[in-house]
Amino acid sequence: MDKVKLFSIPDIKFYNPPEFREYLVENYESSQVDHDLTIIVGITKLNKIDFFEALQSFGFTTVRNLGSVSHIKFDLDEAPIECYVTHDADTGVVIFYTNYRKTNKNEIPKIRDFLSSDVNTYYLFFKPSLMREIAEELMDGHENLEITEFTARRLPNSRFESHIRPNYDRTISYWGDDGREALQELGYQYGVLPSRFVVNIPETIKFVIDDEGLFTFASGNLNILFDILEKAVNESRKTMAAYDGSDFKVLPVNTAGRIFDIPSSTPVSIQLNQSIEYHDISEFRAKLNKDYTIVDFIAREGSLFLSSDLVSKSGFQFRIKANENHIKMFPDGKMIFSEFMKFYEFIIKSIDPRAEFLI
Repeated sequence: MDKVKLFSIPDIKFYNPPEFREYLVENYESSQVDHDLTIIVGITKLNKIDFFEALQSFGFTTVRNLGSVSHIKFDLDEAPIECYVTHDADTGVVIFYTNYRKTNKNEIPKIRDFLSSDVNTYYLFFKPSLMREIAEELMDGHENLEITEFTARRLPNSRFESHIRPNYDRTISYWGDDGREALQELGYQYGVLPSRFVVNIPETIKFVIDDEGLFTFASGNLNILFDILEKAVNESRKTMAAYDGSDFKVLPVNTAGRIFDIPSSTPVSIQLNQSIEYHDISEFRAKLNKDYTIVDFIAREGSLFLSSDLVSKSGFQFRIKANENHIKMFPDGKMIFSEFMKFYEFIIKSIDPRAEFLI
């Protein structure tokens, strides 16, 4: 592995994550750095101390403490990988910054592996509707903006308008200097929404964004990228509020001189933008079955009622109840943050890309 040097930050103290981002806007010089800057966004239920203990348990060690910024590394046989990380106690957002390469299996993927493996942490995915909003705002604000590459997807039966075969799911990968126009045209004709795109605003910025919270910055004005990042931070507030509203406890009940323990579960409620109809149930169940083991699946026609126990691949058990417009997730024990995020991501990517937490 070629030796890579992490971009330099002096031994100064930062009081909060936004201050670090302001420092990068003023001082980061892409021409002086090996490889592009990669920014990886996650979300965690852990406080700062517990979050860094989780990083340490995974294999990261702290090189320097810069106040709200930590310089960390992961030792490998070839050479260590290094990055900076911030933890925002108010939002739960954690952000990793590094110029190590995302194509090397032992570099950027190590950070992604941590976000995927820790039960209290997850990558901060962007909903398809948010990705489209970001693309449209960039195009509206910059007449000379170029999109040279993108990936766009459509769910079957999506309510986003499609003029050609709307009942098909599809994924389109596109390379071309006319990507800006192609993304709009394919969105109109085929109803696809971007999940990844490469942006070049001449003499302003060049970067890549994907829907799993990963930004790759090549050059230009970091402020534009950080404005997009702020949208992710705002989304995280809704996510945390929904998670914090869920609960599981065992209540003792006295009756006729005997004490019974009654489990009580407060669900997470997800509001659907596109209603589930009874004729959708078989497809809904088939999609569930790809990611979960289904137990006691019940669905009734009329005013739709659906109920099922689900077991994730890691063994986490929960129950869902649904009507036409809502899906509720009831934990069968203590709610696990990563499982909560995985189920919401499943709903977004497989059922309804515009689903929202009901808070």
